Amino acid sequence: MKKGLLKFFFFSLALTVTGSVYAQEKVIKGRVVASDDGSSLPGATIFVKGTKEGVQTDIDGNYSIKVNGKDAVLVFEFMGFNSAEKKVGELAVINVSLGEATEMIDEVVINTGYQTITKRKEAGAVSRIEAKDLKVDGVADVSRMIEGKVAGVTIQNPSGTFGAAPKITIRGASSIMGDTKPLWVIDGVVQEDIINVSFEQLASGNSESVLSSALSGINADDVLSIDVLKDASATAIYGSRAMNGVVVITTKSGRRETPMSISYSMENTLRPIPQYSQYDVMNSQDNMMVYRELQSKGYLDYSSMLYGRNSGAYGIMYRAMNQYDPVHNQYGVYNSQAAQNSFLQTHEKANTNWFKELFRPSIVQQHSLSFNGGGKNSAYFASVGYLADSGWSIADKVHRLTMNLKNTFFVNDKLKISLSSIASVRDQKAPGAYDAEKDVVNGSVKRDFDINPFSYALNTTRTLRPYDNKGNYEYYRSNWAPFNIMNELDNNYMDIDVKDIRFQADIDYKILPNLTYNLSGSARYATTKRVHNVTQDSNVIAAYNADESTVERDQNIFLYKDPNNAALPPTPIMTNSGLKRTYTNDMTSFLLRNSFTYDNVFNDVHELDVFGGTEMRVVNRNKDYFLAQGVQFDKGMTTYPELLAMRKLLEQGGEYFNYGEERERTVAFFARAAYTYDRRYTVALTGRYDGSNRQGDTGSSRWLPTWTASGKWNISSEKFMENSHTVSNLALRASYGLTATSGPATNSLAIYKPYVTPRPNLGNIENGISIKDLQNTDLTWEKQHELNVGVDLGLWNNRVQLVADVYERKAFDLIDYIRTSGIGGQEIKLGNNADMRTRGVEFGITTTNIKTPEFSWSTTVNGSYYDQEVTSLQNTPRVLDLVQGFGGNVVGKPRNSLYSYQFTGLNHLGLPTFAQAPGETNVIGGANFQDTTNPTGYLKYEGSIEPNKTLGLTNTFTYKNWSLNFLIVASGGNKIRLYPSYASRYNDTDVFGKTFEDRWINPGDENFTNVPTIPDLTTANTVGATSILRGYNTYNYSSERVADGGFVRLKNVSLTYEFPDHFKRSMKMSNFSLRFNATNPWLIYADKKLNGEDPEFYRTGGVAMPQTSQYTLTLNVGF
Repeated sequence: MKKGLLKFFFFSLALTVTGSVYAQEKVIKGRVVASDDGSSLPGATIFVKGTKEGVQTDIDGNYSIKVNGKDAVLVFEFMGFNSAEKKVGELAVINVSLGEATEMIDEVVINTGYQTITKRKEAGAVSRIEAKDLKVDGVADVSRMIEGKVAGVTIQNPSGTFGAAPKITIRGASSIMGDTKPLWVIDGVVQEDIINVSFEQLASGNSESVLSSALSGINADDVLSIDVLKDASATAIYGSRAMNGVVVITTKSGRRETPMSISYSMENTLRPIPQYSQYDVMNSQDNMMVYRELQSKGYLDYSSMLYGRNSGAYGIMYRAMNQYDPVHNQYGVYNSQAAQNSFLQTHEKANTNWFKELFRPSIVQQHSLSFNGGGKNSAYFASVGYLADSGWSIADKVHRLTMNLKNTFFVNDKLKISLSSIASVRDQKAPGAYDAEKDVVNGSVKRDFDINPFSYALNTTRTLRPYDNKGNYEYYRSNWAPFNIMNELDNNYMDIDVKDIRFQADIDYKILPNLTYNLSGSARYATTKRVHNVTQDSNVIAAYNADESTVERDQNIFLYKDPNNAALPPTPIMTNSGLKRTYTNDMTSFLLRNSFTYDNVFNDVHELDVFGGTEMRVVNRNKDYFLAQGVQFDKGMTTYPELLAMRKLLEQGGEYFNYGEERERTVAFFARAAYTYDRRYTVALTGRYDGSNRQGDTGSSRWLPTWTASGKWNISSEKFMENSHTVSNLALRASYGLTATSGPATNSLAIYKPYVTPRPNLGNIENGISIKDLQNTDLTWEKQHELNVGVDLGLWNNRVQLVADVYERKAFDLIDYIRTSGIGGQEIKLGNNADMRTRGVEFGITTTNIKTPEFSWSTTVNGSYYDQEVTSLQNTPRVLDLVQGFGGNVVGKPRNSLYSYQFTGLNHLGLPTFAQAPGETNVIGGANFQDTTNPTGYLKYEGSIEPNKTLGLTNTFTYKNWSLNFLIVASGGNKIRLYPSYASRYNDTDVFGKTFEDRWINPGDENFTNVPTIPDLTTANTVGATSILRGYNTYNYSSERVADGGFVRLKNVSLTYEFPDHFKRSMKMSNFSLRFNATNPWLIYADKKLNGEDPEFYRTGGVAMPQTSQYTLTLNVGF
């Protein structure tokens, strides 16, 4: 398979070389083939030894070259094969067979982004993924393709929405509050984040999460390889930005002296709609039975359903009972039990499949077209990619255009100039989403007007229907106003635009044969705009105007209540107009780097490599927010002043405009020196000195030296290993060093925020400034010492390869909250206050199990495990932070540890009870979600939300022109907070899980079930509505509502057919293949308590969607 891929890849790079030898004495012709099966080797290079004149074979392996006399010697080369030399003599035809070579350790090159280092000399923990092993058809984000392919890299997919980044950690997170994702580097330049998004923000479903992926604008077909730098030695050259690891992406380039070749790929991906059989959701008949119980307990009465905040089938029925038709002289529904039962029976039998209504099995298309080649003094590569996704749901769609252009000019033997640009444009649509908000008192998280299609399908009763009996939208009640999900998605949506372009220039000048100067510069501009459109026909605007009755007016929190005149009734604020909420984020970055590289070999045994330079970096980020109220969507977007809406906003301390700037400036000096003796022993020292304006105002805070010392012993190069027929490669590696990162805090100076004084009289309202974060003049980098010891082993001519590492990380000066005296106006501020220790082991094994001319089978296994502990922390988290799904930080436990209230059973009323803090009684509603006084003394520790065990298994089978590959990934060691499904009271829009059938109904059931009751109104009045509310929220955060996060997933399966050589020759093609790919086809194992939900997905609503199974057919052609 390797031979075949190399053949077609190199021929696609070039069909022929035009270099000619002007002496005309002789023309040699011939054919180059593989020695094992006689197949042609298109793209093989033939040149006259001692000259630069050469040609390449055509698609049949044929060549023709002019030589100057019979003493000429021809050299035949093809990457991955042994070279050959033939003297011309009197021959006119020279046919050559090349044997496939075994890749030696010297041939493997690691790209650190700053320089390339042969694997033989690299002592760090580095893993490489070639393009052929990386690419996953149908997946648009390169960062998601790494999953399961690199030991020590943990990837979680909290959202599958395009643009949302996966959560990636290398060797466990190194920061407590800060960003844990690795540093992304593309062609030697750091890919700056447009916005900084924490994991909680990433999983929140808020609209900013779709801007979190640094690689959403990169075409996967442009990627040549990825190098993952994991330990201090490998990442040290990045100094103060390397603590979380570095991922270096190398994109494809043109090839010198090669005619233009063209490659095209087309991917068509189908995503099936979700099925209710996967999830724990009642059908409409069972749901209606629960509603009847609710009705018997005093809920779902006429008044609350007709004028309350939310109502479903019962509300529709009561409205029909209240509507008189004078034409037919009748009411919509007669006020009789029989008529009501008949009406409700229609909804009882509806069993609406909301997935079928809101999702569609649409086709996603990806097209990629590239050109590459080069002349004697130049090389070029150009590509364009287009993605068209009409949407998995009816509420989303994506169009993305990517472009990549590279030109390299070989001015002379000393000077090389490279110019490149990468650009992308994205147009995306998503459901309208307000940000989620925490209720820290009652312990809940809410999102107003949430219309996420996936959440809606799982959270909405199947007794409701999208259309009535006449085929019109059927409206029920939400937020005191009519609601229909189909109508709402048409009138409440978000437009997202992203434009990103980067220019880069590299100049390499060979001052001496062993000394090269490099000048690199790049400039990037990215702009994003998210526009939340809410038209006058939406439920949102209807809620701002809902005042149908006195009861409704008094309850509706969205109306305006004049604080100066309590006698006035609440008033509608958005009459016949809509609103636009616009978020803009811009980023401009510049990089300038000067470096020198010196490498030399003395006396054939002493190798010296020295690299050093300086770097300057500028990053400017601007953001603004604007709320436009009174937009006339049906009148050309003209605006009408909505004075009451503005008045309500200001009186509640809201803002209609916000603007912020962030200016980052860094300067760095760096150097690396490595010495190798006799190809056996290598020692290296790396150092970097960084200065940044993000830190405090003292020199010791702003400037930081980082360093690493490493060594490698290539044991297999020792004389005592020369005659070993078993061990083909054996090396020991060790490194120790200091790396760092800037951390999440930027409060070296005080950070202020504007506010409006909340005064009842609008005329007395004043603008003000409050302190957001107190000044910390000693703010500095988060730092980490890391020790790594590794072994590389190759057996039986590298048919078995093992890479294993053990490491220890000691992170210190981590950012956390610090308690202050309160004199500055706040009791806490951010500072370098916490420490954390991580120990782990990781391994990767690759085996060639069978290899014959027609059949081969190879296996790759990688795995990792780490143990983590927060060793120092001043801040004590509140209970809500510990029990919610994202966890909190506690000394002696891993970061983001999840705790639970200890459920102690149901009481005689069927209400949940819990172990309480010392001195508090075990009664319903006694939970204090804001408690910070030793909450771990009574909460139960569940585990970290982050997996600390990973496994990836890849098997590849090839038979003739067929290739089958599958990848299985496994993850474990983490806990998951289940979705909060229980509430103190329900209405007839709620849907229930099948486990709800086991709820407490009669006294004595507490001995047989842990599912709490539906409290009747008498119980609610006796215990107290607020107490029951907090009690049921506590149940959602109890030990009963935790699942194991471990899973085993068949991540990817692909079947490829490469068309035979004779067919491609007849079609004048260098490459022609078809591939079928299935992604996420089977969740092999997950905790049964998840009831079919994805263990990686956080069902938070907003714009978040789960990753789904998808099936892709790919066509690849080359000319």
